[in-house]
Amino acid sequence: MKQGFLYLVLYSELAYKKLAYRKLAARLTRSAVSVTLAALLAVTAGSALAEGKIYTWTDAEGIVHYGDRPPRDAQAEEVSIRGQRQEAIEVNAAQLNGTWFGRGANGGETRIRIQENGAIRFTQTRSDQSIYAYQGIWRLENRTLSVITEFIEEGSGGAGLQRSVEPVQLSYTFTSFSPESFTLRSQGEDINVSLVN
Repeated sequence: MKQGFLYLVLYSELAYKKLAYRKLAARLTRSAVSVTLAALLAVTAGSALAEGKIYTWTDAEGIVHYGDRPPRDAQAEEVSIRGQRQEAIEVNAAQLNGTWFGRGANGGETRIRIQENGAIRFTQTRSDQSIYAYQGIWRLENRTLSVITEFIEEGSGGAGLQRSVEPVQLSYTFTSFSPESFTLRSQGEDINVSLVN
């Protein structure tokens, strides 16, 4: 009797483990299929976007389809995709040397003096007549202009000047560049300037 009970317990335990292994295997298989499908879709979408062509067609049942490979017998039309494609901007460090000036849409003015020896002087008069100015050294990496300065002064209507004696690093991103003008973006603000001399 004891031996039969032991067999029953062992059989139940083995059956439970076998069921658990089957569930695990099924879960792993579903996960593997999901990952494989996701990878396949990413590659397919990537190739379609790389070619830049998406088509639309209507099947025999009147259902509209979209895809990068329409059926051969379908009358497919290419879909025009509109989007912002970011142009490659190359900034030539040698062409930055000089004095640049610009007026903002809100009435402010910006003057930037960039020198070949790495020195920069930046002065911005804002529409509220406050002045933001610094001088420091600059470095260009790809489209990013990094400035390190130990002196910043800011004056606003009667508040006087504030000065910083600790080194401060500032970063600007070029959103457009030509030898005659460029646009810098910093903290969501665009600075448009043109070469003066």
